[in-house]
Amino acid sequence: MAKSKTGGSRAYIRGRIGSDVYSVGKDGKGQRQQVVRSLAEQVSNPRSLAQMFGRMIMSTVMQAVSALQPIIDHSFDGFPVGQPSISEFIRRNYALVKADAIAHPADGNKFRLSEYQEKGIQLGGYVIAAGSAVVPAALTVGQQRLEIALTAATATVGGLKAALGLSADGYITGVSVGDKSGATFVRVKLSTALADDTAITADNVASLFSQEGNVTATISFASNKITILFYSEDDTYSGSTVIVSDKVDGAWVHNNAVIDDTDVVGHAADAVLPTYPTGTAQFLNGGDL
Repeated sequence: MAKSKTGGSRAYIRGRIGSDVYSVGKDGKGQRQQVVRSLAEQVSNPRSLAQMFGRMIMSTVMQAVSALQPIIDHSFDGFPVGQPSISEFIRRNYALVKADAIAHPADGNKFRLSEYQEKGIQLGGYVIAAGSAVVPAALTVGQQRLEIALTAATATVGGLKAALGLSADGYITGVSVGDKSGATFVRVKLSTALADDTAITADNVASLFSQEGNVTATISFASNKITILFYSEDDTYSGSTVIVSDKVDGAWVHNNAVIDDTDVVGHAADAVLPTYPTGTAQFLNGGDL
């Protein structure tokens, strides 16, 4: 039964009358307005394999959204912070998961979607940033680590600034997905009052960076190389990447970054997805059938 609620000089209806559902929303200017939608009187094949396939892909993607939200809510050039950036992540990665599941339905596909999976981010090839920024040549990615290569002549505070080439606002983010620790990340920014000609040493290197994230990075210096280790557990499989974020002419830019599970080599011969539960040839990742 619908109920009316007065808002300002008019009354709004909330509830259901027949097949029509009444609610109160907002228009493009943020003003309240009456919203009416009609329920489908007949739903054609609501539990088809195609529909279930789509729901399970979306469940897998949304598990990744939950784990990576502090990263993906601001890492796509041209998209505002928050839901627009997250929606871009969903759009890009839904297509990736779907294509991989269709092309390689057997055990061994990149997202391991051929068997029952509990809730949590799955290893795979997620696009977590996209834009025009370029990763500095001195910066490389290892398993759960970032490395900045300097030389004997450039192993100074000024040399480090030049090697990264970031503005005063710029920072780098190391991201990893492992089969034990899930998603781990650390965001580091050059933050030092030391003079540019100060030599970098094992004793002062950690003080050159401020950091935040869901793990605390260990920052070390040896053989003219800075290592930023954002280690959580000794994961058997782990994909890692780096996002370079910088402000150019007042706008944030990021590099193209894919967090990929490089330990999955090729795909097994294509086969039908295992049956789970009985009679349903689909995978499941924390979703409801």
